[in-house]
Formats: sequence, C-alpha cells, structure tokens
Amino acid sequence: MPDVQLLSPRQLTLSIQLDLQKIQPYCGTPIAAIYADSLLRTLRTIRDQFPFEPLTEVLMAFYDAIAFENRWINYQANQYKEVCDLLTTLVDSQLSNEEVEQAILRLEDFGFDTLPFGIEFNSGIELDKDEN
Repeated sequence: MPDVQLLSPRQLTLSIQLDLQKIQPYCGTPIAAIYADSLLRTLRTIRDQFPFEPLTEVLMAFYDAIAFENRWINYQANQYKEVCDLLTTLVDSQLSNEEVEQAILRLEDFGFDTLPFGIEFNSGIELDKDEN
C-alpha cells in the first residue's frame, strides 16, 4: 500500500481558497455545484485531519453555514470572496480563542449563518399552570 502524504492545514486552506475563487463566477448556476462539492470535501478533510487547529474551528463554522440544507447555493460571489480574503489573513497566523471568535463573527457579518441548526426548547412540553 503506498504511503499517503497528509497535507498541512496551510495547504488545505489554500485549496479551500482556490475553490472559493473558482465558485465565484458560477454562483447561481449548476456549475457551482462542482466547486461547492470540492469545497465541502476539503473542509471535511481539514476537520478530520486537524480537529484541534484553531483555524479548523473557523472553517467548520463556514462549513455549517454552507452545508446545512445546501445553503452554498444561496450565497453570492462577493460573499465567497470575503471568506477567501479572510482566510488570507488567517492562514499563517497562530490564532487565539478570541481571534477565532472574531473570525466567526466576521463570517456572520458577511451574511453566513454559522449556527444554522435551530433548536426548539420546550417543544411539546406542557407546563402545569400551578408550576409557574
């Protein structure tokens, strides 16, 4: 069995940036699916190979925003460009927890819903009025 060379987080991030650049001219067209698929696969690879890297946390927030209900199809070229530019500033940095949080908030500022998985509390629970 041949040796499998693992890519570094930096190399994977550069691959993500390339997919972000390639998807931009095709937003809203069927061709975008090719680049979205590649983007999602690379994001899952970085999650699996580097789960404890601070940049991975930022990338997983982005993943959640685009993967949930295939929302990648709803985003525009300028939004993907903003993510690409953000990654340029993050890729060679040792990120602190605060910087990770700030980067995720920037994704939100760009219009990405990084917490798309809604949770309904008290769903179906009937409280007795005497308990309140």
